[in-house]
Amino acid sequence: DNKSSSFFSKRTYQIDDNGRNMTRPYITIARFENKKLDSYPYESDNTMLFPLLVLGLFTLFVGFIGIPFNQEGVSGDILSKWLTPSINLLHQKSAISTDWYEFMKDAIFSVSIGYLGIFLASFLYKSPYSSLLNFDFINSAVKRGPKGIPWEKMLTGIYSWSYNRAYIDSFYTRFLTGGTRGLAELTHFFDRRVIDGIANGVGFISFFIGEVIKYVGGGRISSYLFFYLSYVLICLLIFFITFIT
Repeated sequence: DNKSSSFFSKRTYQIDDNGRNMTRPYITIARFENKKLDSYPYESDNTMLFPLLVLGLFTLFVGFIGIPFNQEGVSGDILSKWLTPSINLLHQKSAISTDWYEFMKDAIFSVSIGYLGIFLASFLYKSPYSSLLNFDFINSAVKRGPKGIPWEKMLTGIYSWSYNRAYIDSFYTRFLTGGTRGLAELTHFFDRRVIDGIANGVGFISFFIGEVIKYVGGGRISSYLFFYLSYVLICLLIFFITFIT
């Protein structure tokens, strides 16, 4: 229901057979359901499109700022000229010689890269409902089928490379994530089998020796003297045999 509701409403509640008007505040949030189905993404309004166009216009020509040029034998650039105050900036007789060849060479190269990216993006990601269907790469590839001319195969490779984000996710999953998971499994195995095995083995041996000593030693002095004299005799016997040989 898309009808709006007021913040305050007056309802009549029955209390002890008497009618009483009570005012209770409540807030109703209306539900607006969009039942329209679109075959392609919804475009932004002009309130968002115009600022993006202005920012894009400045972005296209921002590369001109850092292009160097020669001024009175000193190499500089436009950004340095704006940020560094010059004494002779307002002097009418100051001779400014600009290397236009170097300027245009760097400008054309840097700006051409940007326009090439714009062209490839508009060519590969064009809407399927565009009026220029003959130049649409996706439609032409579908019509021709898997057998296409070499430049279409090259564009298919570029499109796949761009669509898969230069296969960065595949590289990350295969090498970084897989390597980290393998190292973690190896560390877990070494910790559970080797480190814990050594600790558990020492504890088991200590427990076994303690149990043996507990059953052997009865708490009598005669038992301890018997074992003591037995060990002394064994040591003397070993020493005597060694001395004779």
